[in-house]
Amino acid sequence: LIACGWYGVGTAFQGVPTWVEVCSQQYVSLADREPELFYFYTTSLHWALTMFTPASMEVVPENSYERVFTVLTILIAVTCFSTFLSTITASVARFRQTRQVQVKENAKLLRFLQENQISLAL
Repeated sequence: LIACGWYGVGTAFQGVPTWVEVCSQQYVSLADREPELFYFYTTSLHWALTMFTPASMEVVPENSYERVFTVLTILIAVTCFSTFLSTITASVARFRQTRQVQVKENAKLLRFLQENQISLAL
């Protein structure tokens, strides 16, 4: 979805340089032919994945519209990562708390069995 949005922003505006134009010019200079739509889609997908990971890419915003889209995408990525991280942290905390209760209950049971001289083999 973000890759489609990135491609859409790159093709929506006339009269300003866009990442699609720059990428197309670079492609033509290397391959002596126009890139296919699939090339732009895979480039958009690659760009979108780099927004959610600590990776880098040679495709960058070329105008203010693309820059705003990039900033919003980064904010979404940070929010998603923070939510994911907090969910994992909460799960680990719940697991530790449950384990602590279990250890205390086992200690109580062991103490009861010892105080009443009940065999542990039962």
